[in-house]
Amino acid sequence: MNDIILQIKNYIRSAWRFRWPAVAVAWAVALIGWAAIFILPDKYESEAKVYVDTESVLRPLLEGLAVQNDMNQRLHLMTRTLLSHENLQKLILQTDLDHLATNHEEREQLIGWLRKTIVIDVDRRRIPGTRETENFYTIRYVYSDRFMAQKVVQVLLDIFVESALGDTRIESDAAQKFLQQQIREYETRLVEAENRLTEFKRKNVDTLPREGAGIFQRLEEARTGLEDIQLQLKEARIRRDELKRQYTTTLAEEEQRGASLGVSANADSPTAQRLLAMQTRLDELLLRYTEEHPDVQELKETIEDLKQQAAAAPPVASSALSAPSSVSTALEQLKLSYRESEVELRTIRLRHDEYQARVNELKKKLDTLPKVEAELTRLNRDYSINKENYQELVQRLESARMSEQADEAGDNLKFRIVEPPKVPILPVGPKRLLLSALVLLGALGVGGGLAFLLSTIKPVYFDMRTLRAELEFPVLGQVTRLMTDDVRMKRRLEIGGFVSVVILLFLLFVGIVLIHVMGMREDIIMLVKQSGLLSLLRNGT
Repeated sequence: MNDIILQIKNYIRSAWRFRWPAVAVAWAVALIGWAAIFILPDKYESEAKVYVDTESVLRPLLEGLAVQNDMNQRLHLMTRTLLSHENLQKLILQTDLDHLATNHEEREQLIGWLRKTIVIDVDRRRIPGTRETENFYTIRYVYSDRFMAQKVVQVLLDIFVESALGDTRIESDAAQKFLQQQIREYETRLVEAENRLTEFKRKNVDTLPREGAGIFQRLEEARTGLEDIQLQLKEARIRRDELKRQYTTTLAEEEQRGASLGVSANADSPTAQRLLAMQTRLDELLLRYTEEHPDVQELKETIEDLKQQAAAAPPVASSALSAPSSVSTALEQLKLSYRESEVELRTIRLRHDEYQARVNELKKKLDTLPKVEAELTRLNRDYSINKENYQELVQRLESARMSEQADEAGDNLKFRIVEPPKVPILPVGPKRLLLSALVLLGALGVGGGLAFLLSTIKPVYFDMRTLRAELEFPVLGQVTRLMTDDVRMKRRLEIGGFVSVVILLFLLFVGIVLIHVMGMREDIIMLVKQSGLLSLLRNGT
């Protein structure tokens, strides 16, 4: 520990030899530093704080009816684009900063410098117990002219408010114009799709599929119907054959019975009644059908047969009519049923031929009908898509109009100037007091460092221990230096001069501090005079 203390004392004593060069360098560094501090221009900071309320009473009422803009996201985007090239150009023109730039290159450099020096802070605080947030925006700018600093912040604040309110309306108008253009385009597409679909249906009216039935389903239905008709045709044939058999058997029995009784089986009275009934039925059929109808032709043939039978039958005594009357009536009913079965069989056969023709026609169109169905499906799909898009665009246009009206009536963004931009009284920089103190410390440090450097270049030894440690030669002894009165006086004067020079350096530092303080006081007084507060204070007193 003693060795360390001794070494430090030796360093100090060695550096003390170069005290005058050290103090000279300290003076030079201090004077240069303080002069540079005086040259530095003052920096004045102006700022404005804005509270933005993004909540609106209409927002929950219009949910699902109108487009709800995310105002927080919009404000975040606005803060990022506030320092855009266009806004900064507008700022330069409105604050008369354009005189600092004489050409395009200098203007671009000025815009870049403004973008670096303007500070925008965003403070979002969540309201306790709710999902809402409080948005505080701070615009800050530092400049050498206090009035220009305040003007720049004021212009930026105006641009921020105007952009936030104006961009919403501009975007809404642009969105409505885009939607109207799209509606016109889709309306044209919808009309074209309707025309194509109508023309296609007109050209393929005979081959168009029925509602909800394709070609294969229609073919299957036709085959099923054909099978049913074929079954009915078989049943009708069996019934007709059975009636024919019964009629033939009954007729043979009646002829045998008539021959044994000596009278004809065809009595005149029942035949006349049947002719009258069939004639009445023929008249009813002619009211509904033409003479070419199968039922009409069949009934005419039956009437002609009855007329021939009535003409060929001989007259019969009235006493003989009562015996075979029941047999003749049954025979006539069988014959009538047989004729009806023939008519029914022909009708079923016509239906059978119709179904068979349908099946054959559908089989022939198996190659073309699927293409027609596919084309019809495509046309219907295009029409449906265009119609859905058209209706969706119309709904969106109405929502956009409602949103615009809500924005104009509801004031979705409310700006409250918490702290308007003010003309700064005191400069925020440079910190001349602190810088002056740092210059003094730096000057003393540079002077001391120079003395230490020179002492290491030209070392000396102040005791025998250090000399023995540094040199390889043996040390035999030491000679004591005797100080005379003149030497002592001279040394005291030298030390006093050195101390005086150092004290003078500190006094100069104190004077510089006082000058800075007086300059701040003058700035305050000047600003008070300009603002008119001094006259108000005098009048008040």
